[in-house]
Amino acid sequence: MAELLRQCRVRAGNPSLREIERLGEKRGHVLPRSTVNGVLAGRRGPRRDLLLALLDAFGVPGEDRAAWTNAWERAVGGQPPEVVDEETPDIWRFPPDEPVMITCGRIPESEVVSKFAPSDPRDPDHVDLLTYADPDALIHLFGHIRALNPGNDVRFATTNELQEADYASHLVVIGGSDFNVLTRDMFAALHLPVKLSFRSQETDWLGVEVVNGDGPQRFSPVLGDEYGTRVLHEDVILFFRGVNPLDRRRTITICAGGYARGTLAAARCLTDPVRGPANQAYLRSRVGANQHFGFVARALVIDRVMAAPDLTNPDHRLYEWVRPE
Repeated sequence: MAELLRQCRVRAGNPSLREIERLGEKRGHVLPRSTVNGVLAGRRGPRRDLLLALLDAFGVPGEDRAAWTNAWERAVGGQPPEVVDEETPDIWRFPPDEPVMITCGRIPESEVVSKFAPSDPRDPDHVDLLTYADPDALIHLFGHIRALNPGNDVRFATTNELQEADYASHLVVIGGSDFNVLTRDMFAALHLPVKLSFRSQETDWLGVEVVNGDGPQRFSPVLGDEYGTRVLHEDVILFFRGVNPLDRRRTITICAGGYARGTLAAARCLTDPVRGPANQAYLRSRVGANQHFGFVARALVIDRVMAAPDLTNPDHRLYEWVRPE
């Protein structure tokens, strides 16, 4: 039902939550933004009167209302309309109407395969996304965050495209320090207890280094060789959430791995339909109300599939920290 309501919203011109509230007022309905946001996100079931008010605001024809009310009755299943499950906190849910900017690095022009990603935007075959450093993680997170926050302005850009106003958003930074300069700068600004190594031909070590009172600890990806081809068996991933140092009203989240596949695992760690709920529950039990926390974990490649780490498994957890903010 939530998905169908979101489709109605799009057909109505995708109005913001504030515009939906105003549309309701013009038609004599009360449509509080926070309530509408929960209904459209699928976190709470609408009362019958609220459902009809939304349909009216979205311009759904009157002859279609009977089918909607029948669907509502089936969904409710005999429960009183006011009975709604308690909203479960989700790390990827942001306050209504607050902007979210997802950003990743851009592959240097010298390393782009020109046949498949012509660097000149005037080229008829130019595909901008092919020059993004972590498109798999970017597409995954953009879709997930956009669906979970239908009332927010959720956008993405490479770090070199960011404008000054973008830094006042909830920042979601994808990728390690090799292509993403924002990751590098934020590590210094946030004084994180971990470091990411650069990936280059001159580097003799790759991975995550933990720097704390016990002395440095290093965690590295595990690579193998299959018929002369380098194969990734295990990557080391980093996830961090904290207060955005450029705008303390917002948050910053960093998802990174030693390799692109590890970065995707970091993005999927809390969104995976199988492991995601348990991972989020584990984090809530450890983090509580703190806004500054992070973890380093191992992500395994099983039969060429990069699996999201299981935070409930101590073998997958390498290091974690929480700091009151």
